[in-house]
Order: sequence, then C-alpha cells, then structure tokens
Amino acid sequence: MAIFLVIVSQASFAALSGLVKAASNAGLSSQEILFFQSLFAMAIHIPWILKDGLRVFAPKNKVLIASRSLCGVLFLYLFYMSVRLVPLVNAVLLQNTAPLFIPIMMFIIFRKKMTIEVLLVMLAGFIGVVLVLNPGRGFLRPGDIFALSAGLVSALGTILLGLLEKRGENSQTIMLYYLAILSVVAGTFSIRGWITPRGIVWFYLSGAGFFYGAYMFLLMASLKRASPVLIAPFIYLGVVFSGVVDWVVWKQYPDPMTIAGTSVIIAAAIISAVHKRHKIPG
Repeated sequence: MAIFLVIVSQASFAALSGLVKAASNAGLSSQEILFFQSLFAMAIHIPWILKDGLRVFAPKNKVLIASRSLCGVLFLYLFYMSVRLVPLVNAVLLQNTAPLFIPIMMFIIFRKKMTIEVLLVMLAGFIGVVLVLNPGRGFLRPGDIFALSAGLVSALGTILLGLLEKRGENSQTIMLYYLAILSVVAGTFSIRGWITPRGIVWFYLSGAGFFYGAYMFLLMASLKRASPVLIAPFIYLGVVFSGVVDWVVWKQYPDPMTIAGTSVIIAAAIISAVHKRHKIPG
C-alpha cells in the first residue's frame, strides 16, 4: 500500500508540474501560480488540518516551523521558475537531487560523518547531474540551475522537517503554517504584475492546487505505512511520469545525455536506498 500511494503521489506531482507549465505559458508569474495553488490546496486540506481542533494553531517550535515553511516557499518558486524554462524531465529530475545534498548538509550542520559508501553514491549521483546539465553544449541553462537550486533548498527543508518531527510537532500544524505562509508570501509578491486569470487558466490553477494537495497527502500517507528508505526509489518515478507529460503534451523528447544522466541518478538513489535498508537492524 505504501508503494502504491507513493507511485500515485508522483503521478500527481507530474500532473501538477504539467499544469504549472501550462499556467506559466499562459502568462502567469510563478508567484501568482503559487498563490492560487496554495489557496486551493488549503481548501482541500482544511478538514484534515482541523480534525484535532484548535490546538493546531499553537505550534511548539515557531522558529523551526517558519524556517521550514520559507524553505518550502523558496523550493517551489525555484522549481516553478525552472519548469517554465526547461523540459519537465530536467526540472523534476534536478529538483529530486535533495538526497544527494542531505549528507553534505548533515556534515556541515551536525558534523555527521559520511561513510565511503555514501560518498561513492553521492559521486555517482553528481556525475549523473553533470550529464543532465551537459555543460559541453555551452552555458548552463538558467532553468537547470533553478531546478538544481530547488534540490538544494529541498534538502535543507527535509532536515528541518526531521527536526520538527523529532521535537513532536503536530503534522497538521506544520501543514497549516506552511500553506498559510506560502499564501501570504506568494500573494504579496504577486501584487506587482498581477494578471487576473481567465478561462481555462482557472482550470490549470485549480488543478494545480488539487494535485499539489493530493501529492502531499498521499506522500504523507505512504510515509506512515513504510520507511522512507523503502519508498525512496519510487519517488524517481515522478521523472518518468513528467517525461510522459512532456512527450504527450509538448512533444519534447530528452536527449541522450539527459537519458544517461537520469539513469545514473536513479541508479545511485536505488543503491543508496538498498544500502540503508540493509543497515537497519532487524
């Protein structure tokens, strides 16, 4: 069930990415897309968020929650900037490099040592990133850099989320303040250059909110049923699903270097997950 849920969550993320790209092509700014997406996602999550009553409004770790929320805002903004500039396959793959950055950040922040196995997996992953970026074709595309930066920010957000969970923060509280801060920040920055959505653009925005809400809910549901180590390799199916959306809707096909880099990164992630699973006692 956990594997099924994470697969559906990644299909939802691919659909979200495609709708965001469509809204971007319609002329909406990334921050305006984020604003409407957060409102629609909030509407979907409200029944779950308020199921435990008003205590959801009293966070135990205010600074950590604010920091995690701002990381989430920056992650989505960078990712959406990349979506409008490069194929979905590149954007989704490069923002999924967070697992490669997490060991580095854990070492820098907590001085947690890295094993030789982790270092080798990271090296393989970064070789895959270089292949996808393909610097030999000239200057690196800004969209690729945005997506890679999103992966870096996502790694930091994941570490902060882990700290919140260790300190016993309520999941609904984390979600409430994340979506609220996302709405306020995105709404504030979208005032300048505001374009009122019309026609089919409302479908793109409401769909983005629905699939973002579905993505988060399904991913959390899968994490409650199985270890992150078990489901980690299946997260990369989002790359495959995004590729299908790219090919069917925009007729964009990945070049050989992108395919090679994607294969290396996914292989590194699977090896890392298998290695960690074997290290878990029992």
